[in-house]
Amino acid sequence: MLFLIGSAKRFAQVKPGRNNMATRSGEFDLIARHFAPIAQKSKAALSLLDDAALLSPPEGHEIVITVDALVSNVHFRSQDDPGDIARKVMRVNLSDLAAMGAHPLGVLLTSGYNRDLSEDWIATFADGLGQDCEAFDAPLLGGDTVGTPGPTFFSLTAIGAVPAGRAMRRDAAKPGDVIAVTGTLGDGALGLKVLQDSLGGLTEEDSAYLSSRYWLPQPRLKTGIKCAVGTGRYAAMDISDGLAGDCRKICSASGVGMIFDQERIPLSQAAMNAVQGDPALWASVLGGGDDYELLICADHADIKALGDDVTIIGEVTDQVEQVDLIGADKKIAELAKGGFDHF
Repeated sequence: MLFLIGSAKRFAQVKPGRNNMATRSGEFDLIARHFAPIAQKSKAALSLLDDAALLSPPEGHEIVITVDALVSNVHFRSQDDPGDIARKVMRVNLSDLAAMGAHPLGVLLTSGYNRDLSEDWIATFADGLGQDCEAFDAPLLGGDTVGTPGPTFFSLTAIGAVPAGRAMRRDAAKPGDVIAVTGTLGDGALGLKVLQDSLGGLTEEDSAYLSSRYWLPQPRLKTGIKCAVGTGRYAAMDISDGLAGDCRKICSASGVGMIFDQERIPLSQAAMNAVQGDPALWASVLGGGDDYELLICADHADIKALGDDVTIIGEVTDQVEQVDLIGADKKIAELAKGGFDHF
């Protein structure tokens, strides 16, 4: 079976504007120089010469499709390195595939470049995108490119495949399940504070580590795939807006509650140093966004089957949508909702 994927106009015209390379050479030269070489990695992209791509899903798999939009000075800082911005655009979407247990098949990128951006900026962005397309085996299949007088924005659609019937869902958590997370929490939110000069008292090494975690999320594709190819029952999502807010999405979908143990929440050494210096930063660890780690609920044996890739931090309860935290003082209190919200 062949799937037709694409837009009516793939990489449509970047409108002319001051300092924009499109004023000199136009949209097709832009694509030919910076994006077509990336698309050559996949036959499905048809070298970006047609208005759609052709994608053959693996036999016995279901297609997983996700899309996220990132806007300058909302989801990334306009002064950040364009290559890092491209990698973040890729990775936040691949994290959604990981949360479903899917492996990537390809991506479609819609870009709205502010008209004052230089070709050097776009070239560096394309280079970062190409590096991640290759690193994660997620080829560029097409997209749409426009110029805008407003902030630069990107919308990336990631397409993946998961064995039929094995996609992880938010509505699959059961009372008695244990709750686990990949990696460490709080690094992204604390990293943003470092970049905003609102978090002092850290060593240069700790500051650099936290900043890098904000710039470059690590999509946990291997862990997600391990869940999907196993025999256990898993509920999962990625933590993009903060543990305190995102966990409630599983609670609502599954009709359950949760209780977490603060002392079991995994922290990087840099984050640990930060919260030891200022315990109030626990609010950022629990409620801040940009972690892009997986939150997984399953039977204890199924979680243990994942090995050292995850850390158990709590349990699923039958108290519908009640989320509690066992604090460092061993007292139990409701976990404040927190979390990033666009509106």
